Amino acid sequence: MDISLENSLALLIIRLSGGAFVDFHFKDQPLNPISFQDSGNLAFHGHFLCFDRWGLPTEGEKANGFDPHGEVNTQEWVLLEEPHKKEGKARLTMRCKLPMGGLQLTRTVELDKNKPVFRVVEEIKNLNKYGRMFNIVQHVTIAPPFLDQETLIDNNTEKGFEDRLDGTMDQDKVSFKWPEANHKGKIISLRQFQNVWPLVSSFVFSQNSKYGWVTASNPEKKLLLGYVWETKDYPWINFWRSMKSGKPSAYGMEFGTTGLHEPYPVLAKKGKIFDQSIFAFIDADEVISKSYTAFLAKIPNNYQGVADIIVEDNSIVVKEKNGQHQDIVYQLKLY
Repeated sequence: MDISLENSLALLIIRLSGGAFVDFHFKDQPLNPISFQDSGNLAFHGHFLCFDRWGLPTEGEKANGFDPHGEVNTQEWVLLEEPHKKEGKARLTMRCKLPMGGLQLTRTVELDKNKPVFRVVEEIKNLNKYGRMFNIVQHVTIAPPFLDQETLIDNNTEKGFEDRLDGTMDQDKVSFKWPEANHKGKIISLRQFQNVWPLVSSFVFSQNSKYGWVTASNPEKKLLLGYVWETKDYPWINFWRSMKSGKPSAYGMEFGTTGLHEPYPVLAKKGKIFDQSIFAFIDADEVISKSYTAFLAKIPNNYQGVADIIVEDNSIVVKEKNGQHQDIVYQLKLY
């Protein structure tokens, strides 16, 4: 079952089976940037969630039914509040419980009354009588036709590494700074998906940055998708790239609490990368709240990409590289 929120400009669709955001588009420009769908698992669609983990289960966990994205995408979410208007904004509340993991997530979504902007607040509650490690990653996945070799990816990360997914522990030693990486003696720009390598890369935000952000802009399609959040909630962002027949087929912009796609024993042994923790902890009966804001924007066909996003005075200001055009400014009440 799909649930929608809408205003005069935009439509947002959320799927209760698995809880993914499957469509977010302008009403007069119906290009959906988060159109990704995994043919092998229909729950992996658009912007889906990885919770209570982002990484392979142990052999014992796998035998009991855990997969690398946790249980959340296999569950039917329950609507606690049907879509309704509050102070002119379209709003709903939904909840998911993880039967094996013993965690509960309550999500409130609010679409601005007259802007292509939605805000998400998610409360994580530990239903267990013991504390435990966990991770949560927002798996935002863009796909064609919005995604192509000219789509520009920008963010304000500090440094990162290639996540080789092989249990190695030397991520601190082999690092690169966005947007360039050295691969076999060749400098590759990560802003555009024009090379197969790297399959997965992970980046940390500066601990001096209050906000993290990521954008994908396609000037030819005249569309930009962006996300903003507090780095205390999500200090990492991971990029997963899939190419078929030499063309981009999917690009994951996955911001979360970890930057290492490995089982919990490996995360516990490693502890931190670049002095940033790679797992979270929640005590018995504890409730932890995390939030983020997503937005669309129309851009000109010669847009240069995003240089910075500034959050201040209840405004999101998107500044273009080289400053050829006016800033994109959304004034809204931030939680």
